[in-house]
Amino acid sequence: MTNEKGVIQKFGKNFQKGTILFRDGDLNKEMYVIHSGKVKITKQVGDAKKTLALLVPGDFFGEMATLLDKPRSATAEVVEDSLLIVIAPQTFETMIATDVSIAVKIIGKLASRIWEANEKIESLMLRDNMSRIVHILMQMAETSGMKDGNCVRVNITPKELANEADIDVHVVKDLVERLSQINIITFEENVINIKGIHKLKFLDFLEIEKKSGKI
Repeated sequence: MTNEKGVIQKFGKNFQKGTILFRDGDLNKEMYVIHSGKVKITKQVGDAKKTLALLVPGDFFGEMATLLDKPRSATAEVVEDSLLIVIAPQTFETMIATDVSIAVKIIGKLASRIWEANEKIESLMLRDNMSRIVHILMQMAETSGMKDGNCVRVNITPKELANEADIDVHVVKDLVERLSQINIITFEENVINIKGIHKLKFLDFLEIEKKSGKI
């Protein structure tokens, strides 16, 4: 705990909501760790701005520019007042050299991101909008869902779900309503409660099998 306080005192910096930490193409190389608050990672694709990730306390980002000495590949925006640990490239190299556990954590996180990217690609390959929504909710339930009695709570808004599935938000709201009507989920403003996790898993299984041509 003392070491954590020392790191925050030495490298911690407060950022207000709306602050742009870096933009796609910038040459700055700092890495960030979120101590409190949230940061949104976006990328401009044609005329549309796509949300790639919504990061929360414990997440880190910006490490690819540090590791590869390349320009930023996306834009990072603070979406609520945040305390971030800002690590310069030289400091990062020293930390890696002196503490192997840090390197292990980063490798694990990068491997997790590759897995998530593969899952997102698989989701986007599903042609039907409902199939995409079901697949994403299933994956979120397994990776970040919180058990609440017989339900699994997934912290996501319809807008965030629409960004993840690359579907219009009004379509997503309609699809979520349909899942609610058949008693698979209930939803609040920022939370989706999956009541029928086995039903959702079966729907997801059917769509994957259909895509593979097995059924």
